[in-house]
Amino acid sequence: MTTPESFEAADRARRLQRVAELLAEAVTPQEVLDSILTEGVKAAEARAGAIGVLTQDGASVELLAQRGYDASSMIGWSSFPVEAEVPMSEVIRTGEPIFLASVRERNERYPALSDQGQQSHALVVVPLAVGGRVFGAMSLSFDRDVEFEPERREMKLTLARQAAQALARSRLYAAEQDLRKRMTFLAEASEVLASSLDYNDTLTQVAQLSVPGLADWCAIDMVGPTGEIERLAVAHEDSEKVRWAYELQVRYPPDPDALTGVPQVLRTGKPEFFPSIPEELLDEAIGDDQELRRIIDELGLKSTICVPLIARGRTLGAVTLIAAETHPPYTQADFEQAVELARRAAVAVDNARLYREAERGADAARALAYVADGVALLDTNGRVLHWNAAAASITGVAEEGAVGRLVGEVMPAWDALTSHVPLVPPGGAARPVTVPIVMGDRERWVAVSGVDFGDGTVYALQDVTEEHALEKTRSDFVATASHELRTPLAAVYGAVRTLRRDDVELSEADRNQFLEMIESEATRLARIVDQILLAGQLDADAVELDVTECDLEQVAAGVIESAAVHVPESISLGLSIDGAAPIRCDENKLRQVLVNLVDNAVKYSPEGGRVELRVRNENGSCQIEVADEGLGIPPDEHERIFEKFYRLDPQQTQGVGGSGLGLYICRELVERMNGRLHVQSEPGRGSRFTVELPLKR
Repeated sequence: MTTPESFEAADRARRLQRVAELLAEAVTPQEVLDSILTEGVKAAEARAGAIGVLTQDGASVELLAQRGYDASSMIGWSSFPVEAEVPMSEVIRTGEPIFLASVRERNERYPALSDQGQQSHALVVVPLAVGGRVFGAMSLSFDRDVEFEPERREMKLTLARQAAQALARSRLYAAEQDLRKRMTFLAEASEVLASSLDYNDTLTQVAQLSVPGLADWCAIDMVGPTGEIERLAVAHEDSEKVRWAYELQVRYPPDPDALTGVPQVLRTGKPEFFPSIPEELLDEAIGDDQELRRIIDELGLKSTICVPLIARGRTLGAVTLIAAETHPPYTQADFEQAVELARRAAVAVDNARLYREAERGADAARALAYVADGVALLDTNGRVLHWNAAAASITGVAEEGAVGRLVGEVMPAWDALTSHVPLVPPGGAARPVTVPIVMGDRERWVAVSGVDFGDGTVYALQDVTEEHALEKTRSDFVATASHELRTPLAAVYGAVRTLRRDDVELSEADRNQFLEMIESEATRLARIVDQILLAGQLDADAVELDVTECDLEQVAAGVIESAAVHVPESISLGLSIDGAAPIRCDENKLRQVLVNLVDNAVKYSPEGGRVELRVRNENGSCQIEVADEGLGIPPDEHERIFEKFYRLDPQQTQGVGGSGLGLYICRELVERMNGRLHVQSEPGRGSRFTVELPLKR
């Protein structure tokens, strides 16, 4: 017989399952937020809901989305300090959920909310966390008083866990898409910059390319022959506004002694970045000119970046990007992208100027010697007339061994390098072709473009091996991360679908087994996301260490005890401690390193064997070794395995997966604790990873 309580529990489970299905289908952060604040709020039987997350600096809480609240009640709550005495801030600080059954209970605990009216009664605020790290909170408001018995509380906590996983996954996806977009923009800009030796034309195209993707306004100013500031280009989607901007430049010419803006950047060679433009800065620039103030107000300036164009130690000009009508305020990532754009543009400008000097016959050989790209000048018979230092570096052939000889004799691979390169006349759009060549025992990728000037040909060579390797590494990581995330998600989805089937009767043991699978795969998913987030924090130098005296014997024993719970029967674990002296370190970070090394030892021992964790003092330091009898590592891979995203067996031919981040994180953490991590290994004879940490002084 179905009781009201069992019917209510089943209905609650169905609603929760509906939310889980929507979250599994959601890809973007906005889709996740919509799912949580529609079906999630409905499933929780709440009147309204809101989600807030920590800002990048960890000092504030930013309200990402809300549903069901009156607009007037949300005024002033788009962002608030994490130290504020309000429920969401407290939950993010403590990581503990809050359940308030009535408006009276809410007002007694948080007097600052008593003026929010009596529309909301019961209140629930639960943390959003991944891998034990709280990054936000979800608030649920009810239109009546509610007693939150254990089942109701667990339902809210389960909803929060699902929301946190989905939001973390979608933010990772959004970050990858943003990175892809930024790399695509830089690739397009590089192609434009390499398309012509007329830098006036190419920089104008770059300014137009920057709008609206990178800015609402883009301006490029160059240093004139006598040091004056010359405006080369202005870009905006509205051509009438571009014309108006040039008129404004004439009416209000830049003050060369100004302490901000283009004059300051050109004078100092240092970039300028204002995520939000200070009001006092505008007041200082405008002064008492009311007409100029009206113009500035109409522009609606929000954020600005001004970066110098520097080549060979000289400031050639500046690129100014402005966020105004549609573009959001700039972030640190936008600033870094602008700096990279300016670096590439400066090289193009410098190369174009040097090419112009060469075409005019003004000491061409000396000018080309300073070009960052390799330059080879051939006569009509293919004999080398000029071979600069960069060309020598790229090809491995010195200048004295090249000049005066046929280029085919100098470099047998020359035809393969240049056969597909289209030759253009001076000033034409020289499109580079990227070609792989083998020099000695190393493969290099070279971008080649050519200009036919009548009496011969100029080839420009650029070594893009690192950029090619970076792109391949990024592609491998995206593929690996997608695979590693998809596998646990598929397992969770399959288990949930099986549990929901009406045509299959499952025993209690079977149901428990599926639930254990869901929990295990969710934990695995959280660990992958946590690794990716930690790697990003390490890159940004945002990882804080809590260095204290550490009981190494207790840490080592705990690692082995934890590993023993899930180690295969074919693996035996061992622990040996030989007089471990006290050390100072971040105990949690050290435990994370040792857990990762032991897990790796188990993972890379598919045939079984013994895994030992050994601790001893030697030569004034503490030596912690993790040794296995597994697959082993080739000598030429001993350093590469510590590179970010690098995996020893990327195709998983031996059934060993992973994100390629574990050993990178281990070495970074150990080095931040003034230690060293290295490996000794041979294929088929196992591996021994050694962590060296200084003893306590």
